[in-house]
Amino acid sequence: MKSKVFFPLLVAFTLATGIESIVWQRAIADTQNPKPICPENGPCRFPRRSGLTDIRIIIPPRGSLLNPQPTLSWTPLADTQEYTVRLLRSGETIWELPNVRDSEIPYPANQSPLTPGINYELMVEADGKAGKSMFRLMTPSQAESVINQVQEIRQQNLSADEMALQLAQVYQDYDLMTAAIQTLTEAIGKNSQNLEVYQSLGNLYNRLELPRVAELVYQESLDLASSRQDIAGLAQAQIGLARSFVAQEKLPQAVEALTAAYSHYQQLNNAELTPQVAQFLGEVYEMDNNYEAARRWYQDAKVGYEAIGDEQRIEYIEKVMQRLN
Repeated sequence: MKSKVFFPLLVAFTLATGIESIVWQRAIADTQNPKPICPENGPCRFPRRSGLTDIRIIIPPRGSLLNPQPTLSWTPLADTQEYTVRLLRSGETIWELPNVRDSEIPYPANQSPLTPGINYELMVEADGKAGKSMFRLMTPSQAESVINQVQEIRQQNLSADEMALQLAQVYQDYDLMTAAIQTLTEAIGKNSQNLEVYQSLGNLYNRLELPRVAELVYQESLDLASSRQDIAGLAQAQIGLARSFVAQEKLPQAVEALTAAYSHYQQLNNAELTPQVAQFLGEVYEMDNNYEAARRWYQDAKVGYEAIGDEQRIEYIEKVMQRLN
């Protein structure tokens, strides 16, 4: 397995407090009992809530914070030397840092910390492109419930990886995405060999519309599963990669990943997930305007759903196929 891709900007992040709305697919991945790839009556690909820009804020992403002075980081632009970083509140600039040369910086020491309960917007601009995220610092009363749950988990006799997974889920339940990222990334930084940790982090990045970062994590998961010859782990990593590829409009790579996942689920005789991968393949081919291939994969999915009597998914696929006829 190749050397791991670490994310120093995330590993270095620490919570100043001293403590460390998911739909059909939860962020905690379980390679032995994988969650559905597709909802019962909808597309397999995640909806795009907003168009992807070339700059994506990594820390802090959308959601809530516990740290009033978080590290600030974003995906870098190729061949870009300088960024302008601004913090806004209600559309008004609070502070601005021009000529920033790194894609990771500490919160400015000469600026006031974030105020609890206030909505903020971080904006990073360069070369006519911009990325932004909106977030708020939790109030002490809001943070109390989180702290109590974190303490309960830490008192349990859990492995380091299981503790990281449970903590990350608590943070996500409270929309504390930065803390969830930091917790899972620290586990990977400590050389975790748990596929669920990688899958969970990749899933989280995809949900936060950070597909380029998710792709790196899923590739590490794929390498780890390959080294173990873990067929289920390979399939899950390939599904995650496909999602990140679709979000980046890398449709041929998405097809390649999904075709491999389809083969792996066939190898596992997984009658539930194999047709869901076929449906996903149909969607990607439809996005690529290859309607003949799309119809073929949709038909494959329908046959698989009929074999297990999945009436809701059959009905959905029939509607999709009617649209293509």
